[in-house]
This record gives sequence, structure tokens and C-alpha cells, in this order.
Amino acid sequence: MVLEARQQPNNFKTNHDLAFQHRLARDLGMTVAELTTTMSSLEYNNWIAYYIWEKKMNDENIAMAQAEANKNRNK
Repeated sequence: MVLEARQQPNNFKTNHDLAFQHRLARDLGMTVAELTTTMSSLEYNNWIAYYIWEKKMNDENIAMAQAEANKNRNK
């Protein structure tokens, strides 16, 4: 099984689900195999929603900080 996995290219750039599985497993301190065998699809989808929400909040905070910096620069 490990040999088969090595033979098939893992393209994280085009396979976003594979990339997310690795990120989530890393963040939770488990392997991808542990993640995919122990986590329900409902919880997995909730994690996806959480990471999307978290990125949106971070992006909004960055945009607000940049707007504030630009405003102060123009004074």
C-alpha cells in the first residue's frame, strides 16, 4: 500500500481536498490515515467551514488594518 502511494503523484496544487486533509491532520497532530478513518464526514465538513470562516476573518482584519494604515499615511 505504501509503495502504491509513492507511485501516484500527490498534487496538492490541484487536489485541494488532499491538501486540506494534510493541513488538518498536521494541525490536529495526527496522520492523514488516522484523520480519514476516525473523523466523521460531518465533522470534516465542519472543519472545512471553520477554516474558510477563519481565513475570511483574517483577510477582513488585514484589509481593515491596511485601510487604517493608508488613512493615517494620507493625513
